[in-house]
Amino acid sequence: MQFNPTTKAAAAAIMLAGSLGAAQAHRADPPVAQSPAAAMEAGASSESAALKACPAGFFRVGATLCMTGGLGPDSFANAMAVCQSLGGSVANYGAWRYRILFGDGVAAPQDWWLGPITADDRALFVNSTDTGNFDGETSRFDIRFYACSRG
Repeated sequence: MQFNPTTKAAAAAIMLAGSLGAAQAHRADPPVAQSPAAAMEAGASSESAALKACPAGFFRVGATLCMTGGLGPDSFANAMAVCQSLGGSVANYGAWRYRILFGDGVAAPQDWWLGPITADDRALFVNSTDTGNFDGETSRFDIRFYACSRG
């Protein structure tokens, strides 16, 4: 199967539209306690708050991180290309860890891609529900779901 950028971009837009509703519904839950990052964001001026807005197709998961909903499935190379076309990158271990600690607390779904490529023909993926050690290495030619991040 050959990668078609127009088809992939349209599919990504459809997937984002479908997944944002669920993500926003989760974010509507009242927070139990306000994190230091949320307190800083709440105290930001309207000018700096405008600078922190997430672009279309992304939603805020902390003071400095924007992510998409689930995309794919794709090979790692295609996942990277789709995320780059949206102005981001495949969400990596650091982005998911930030989301767990300072965002909405959502952990990376098992078997999803984690950016970037680690070695010749190898890439990281989520291999565990352990939020302190959820990364594993596999062939970058596998087909998996993923999320994009910016921030």
